[in-house]
Amino acid sequence: MRRLNRRKTLSLVKELDAFPKVPDSYVETSASGGTVSLIAFTTMALLTIMEFSVYQDTWMKYEYEVDKDFSSKLRINIDITVAMKCHCEYAFATVSLSTQRRLSAHEEI
Repeated sequence: MRRLNRRKTLSLVKELDAFPKVPDSYVETSASGGTVSLIAFTTMALLTIMEFSVYQDTWMKYEYEVDKDFSSKLRINIDITVAMKCHCEYAFATVSLSTQRRLSAHEEI
């Protein structure tokens, strides 16, 4: 039974033609049509080669500079929940609030 289904599937796929063929009576070859086809193919080939060469030659340029502004502070927002007993003599953290008040880890925020 399985083999029969495969045969039907294969025949169905063979009969399927997404791009039906144009009858030979509608096809007329000409030198100008061939020339346009060659130019189009050559253009596509050149564009493909050029894009591939640009892809290969691309490189990253990194630039670093020293931050000379010592007065500014980096704002980082962190929300941490610790679900265990905390021995504050081992935990060290300095927290700077938006009010510019600093707290230590053993203080209550």
